Amino acid sequence: MKGKGTRGMPGKAVRPPAGSGFNKASKKRMQQRDFSRSEWTLVAEKGELGEAPGSTLAVEAGVTPQGQNYIWTLVRGETGAGAPGSDEATDVYATDGSCRACTFPLTKATTSTEADGTTAITCGSCGSKWSMEKGEVIDWLPGEGPVQWMAAKLNMNKEQESAGSLPTRVSQAGRVYVRLPDGTLPITKTAADRAADLAGAAPVSTSDQVKAAQEKAKSA
Repeated sequence: MKGKGTRGMPGKAVRPPAGSGFNKASKKRMQQRDFSRSEWTLVAEKGELGEAPGSTLAVEAGVTPQGQNYIWTLVRGETGAGAPGSDEATDVYATDGSCRACTFPLTKATTSTEADGTTAITCGSCGSKWSMEKGEVIDWLPGEGPVQWMAAKLNMNKEQESAGSLPTRVSQAGRVYVRLPDGTLPITKTAADRAADLAGAAPVSTSDQVKAAQEKAKSA
């Protein structure tokens, strides 16, 4: 066997030193670096979104071309649900801030599981329903009951629209991040910043909030 090397002989090849390779510590460091990338935006600290399935929270992330902050609704799904576009399991979804059919806040929506296993969100006003996984319309302005009937009449000229959705991630510390579409401008002033301006207090920028959260995570 002299001169033939160790190729194809199990156990004889050179092994990497102990501690090298993709271990839990390196995976955690890579996740922390990934969370800090600009396309992932911190939108909720641990505990701000309820733990019960169906819990909702309105958050701001990204700015419209007209300079208005986008409002999104975080929704807690069943444990182990996979949010759209995420490369790891998370039970948090991010969808529109208001209903595409009647503009009612989706923080007042309810969630359910369809017969085929699809997680759905239903507007609390007009009853329109979408798939949380793909944003597809399941039911559009059904008009059941007096409130939904009125909503259907007021919005009868609107064409069906899929619901918006953002990929989400939840860090080991329980913080929720969303990934904004490419080219979306970052927020320069949150609602809290604007309120601080009106009150004459010094505003805290979004970048400072994110940096503070990252420092807090490192020390946790």
